[in-house]
Amino acid sequence: MTVAPDAPPTLQPVAPAARLLQLDVMRGLALLGVLLVNLDVFSGVLWARDAKLAVPLGWGGGIAEALVRVLLEGKAAALLGLLFGAGLVIQMESADRAGRGYTAFALRRVGALALFGLAHSLLLWNVDILLDYALISLLVLPFLRLRPSRILWSIPLLLAVSLLIALPFLPLLRGLEQDPAGFYRLGLQHYGAGTWLEALRYRAWEFVHVLGPQRLTSRLPALLPFFILGVYFWKKGFLSEPDQHLRTLRILFFACFGLGLLANFLPQPALHAAVAGIPQPFRMLIKLTAFFARPALTVGYAAGILLLLRRGAGRRLLGLFAPLGRMALTQYLLQSVVCTWVFNGYGLGLYGKVSVSAGLLGGLAFFALQVWSSRLWLRHVSMGPAEWAWRRLSYGARRRGSAILLTELGYPKAVGED
Repeated sequence: MTVAPDAPPTLQPVAPAARLLQLDVMRGLALLGVLLVNLDVFSGVLWARDAKLAVPLGWGGGIAEALVRVLLEGKAAALLGLLFGAGLVIQMESADRAGRGYTAFALRRVGALALFGLAHSLLLWNVDILLDYALISLLVLPFLRLRPSRILWSIPLLLAVSLLIALPFLPLLRGLEQDPAGFYRLGLQHYGAGTWLEALRYRAWEFVHVLGPQRLTSRLPALLPFFILGVYFWKKGFLSEPDQHLRTLRILFFACFGLGLLANFLPQPALHAAVAGIPQPFRMLIKLTAFFARPALTVGYAAGILLLLRRGAGRRLLGLFAPLGRMALTQYLLQSVVCTWVFNGYGLGLYGKVSVSAGLLGGLAFFALQVWSSRLWLRHVSMGPAEWAWRRLSYGARRRGSAILLTELGYPKAVGED
């Protein structure tokens, strides 16, 4: 069947040669932060700390854990959200250039991501971020065509919507907070010593009654603004043409990184005590600045990476993480596969038994393997298996046959095959 010469081109994934190094590098680095933050949850340390129980820290574990909380907790997932928001508008612009409608494609893509998230939550690990990203994407889609000068004004509206979504779940969470020690014991029973099927049943209950409500009440309003910032940064050219915006990037880095570090390292009680003697309007201004500066550290990270990539040494060093960024979905899911096997009862059963320092060192070693394996994989195949599946679900499949599947995965097609 021939296609008419004037037919608009079909939507296609971005070719590897056309990918932007800075986006892949940021995505790869964000995965490091996600892993180090999530180790506290995989190992049970987070729940033990909430229950005021003694946590084995190991040598330097207290300092390392504090640094992870201050520098990475909430920031790594937010950076991925910023990049995901940029990806939404990149896909929309691609559809516009191809003369194709974007809404149906976007809904397929988001729906496929939600399926990944649902499977990930129930089968592996329910502290998943894919479902959050899918829901936030649905909320952001109607605002993608706004001009850069107007897109930021959608944040208050979207935050109001997220708060309305969260309201029905607040009473449930208050009830759970009354017995954190009991909740930790349930984790020890079902994750630390149970079979995979027992973990699955408990994970399903936890998904509905605990982590589902938590992600709607806390993650949704925390991550949503970064999706909009990603759209804004792409439309302004900060991500696509950073060399044209060096002055702005330097201002963002010094302001957001400097204030963000100060706000994150300074405990809230110490801040309130320090400003107690200042007149009320200035005291409120300082508190609001500290409140917004804490998540602004993520913007400082993004600006700093973009600036470092302009230097030869920085480009060579940070470029090591680009292959991992190209396989972010696959490697994110692999983190859950490996970590649940290490800590859950159907694997090594180390839940609640590993010190913080040992967990973080193991996480760094595993991340190094992820960087190496991503580079090795992409030497032979053009994309990760999860990325391939996501794109097949998003773009649709008009062709059949194993030879075609191998070709799309990056393997050479045999002579004579069509």
